[in-house]
Amino acid sequence: MGEEITGFDQLDAKLQSILDQSLAKRNKFVAQQAELLNGRVKDNTPVDTGTLRNGWHRSRAVKGAATVYNNTHYAGHVEFGHRIRKRGGGWAKDRKGRTRFVPGAKMLHEGLAETERQFKADAETIMEDLLS
Repeated sequence: MGEEITGFDQLDAKLQSILDQSLAKRNKFVAQQAELLNGRVKDNTPVDTGTLRNGWHRSRAVKGAATVYNNTHYAGHVEFGHRIRKRGGGWAKDRKGRTRFVPGAKMLHEGLAETERQFKADAETIMEDLLS
């Protein structure tokens, strides 16, 4: 009078397979996306001597995270903008007496915005592949 339900062994095996594949694929995916971001940021970086552009690097993907960074000491000033200092000291002023300001290039911000769209599409493709 009882019923027997089968198939749990196959389900358990499939879930374990997904788990094993997902950890390796996650780091590979994150590394690929970080490399795409790194390339886009380099393309967006203004060039004078090439030091700033060549300063972009990415860390290894560990536990699903990677960092894109630039250790050039003036990278933040180019990204966010800066005031202009006169040679003799003090800030340079415009005709109206306001401090002159160079707007930021926003190379990292724009690179993130460009990469975000592709990231979502690529992540959905990988999830479909894992679950099929």
